[in-house]
Amino acid sequence: MGFVMDGLDAEAYDREYSDRTLLNRIAQYFRPHAGRMALVAGAISLDSLLGAGLPVIVSWSLDGLANATDLRSWVFRPGSYYLAAYLLFGALSWTLNFLRQSNTAFVVGNVVLSLRRSAFDAVLARDMSFYDEFPSGKIVSRVTSDTQDFSNVVTLTLNLISQLLLVLVLFGLFFFINVRLALITLCIVPLIIFTALQFRRLARHATQQARRALGQVNSQVQESISGITVAKNFRQEQTIYEEFAKVNAQVYKFTLRQG
Repeated sequence: MGFVMDGLDAEAYDREYSDRTLLNRIAQYFRPHAGRMALVAGAISLDSLLGAGLPVIVSWSLDGLANATDLRSWVFRPGSYYLAAYLLFGALSWTLNFLRQSNTAFVVGNVVLSLRRSAFDAVLARDMSFYDEFPSGKIVSRVTSDTQDFSNVVTLTLNLISQLLLVLVLFGLFFFINVRLALITLCIVPLIIFTALQFRRLARHATQQARRALGQVNSQVQESISGITVAKNFRQEQTIYEEFAKVNAQVYKFTLRQG
């Protein structure tokens, strides 16, 4: 994987943690918002059930339409009931999605605020020798960009959980309708899981490299602006620009891989 993730080394202050350790530390930040997270979990579960119910209503309506002897009477009676049920399920799903998104935004915003406070406290606790070795612009970038990436990961994780619950409910319906076809469909699940795990490892490395590259470009900008007087006195504008262009191209490369 070196040819994919080459170009940036980890900072000396970077730490590698196991997934279990990370989850335990993340849970500490979400614990004060347990009530809202329970509401989000309930909204995700109900929304998944409603999402699975929509194709069932459509299939029932199509079966009824195919077996109807009098099309006009079917449209006015069973057809209108199916339409009303579909609209009701859609409205409830939209309401639950609104509750999930609003509460998620509130909780994630507060958690990111707590993370940035903790990171800022850790930055202030360092002695002056730390800033002799590491540029301040890079540290500021890591504090802001890493926490923002964390909020995006939490939002995407909740969306993933919602989709997984929907898939589980649909598989339950598949087994209820036809066990043989459901088992055939399950045969591709190991391949999907294996592909997802491999992609997870690549995505994690790509995200780390993109954050480090962004820290470098922000550090370059901060140092160039703070030292612009000295650079102009010694006519080093072109040198500074070439260094920035090189770092900026590196950011583009790793951000492209991350995307």
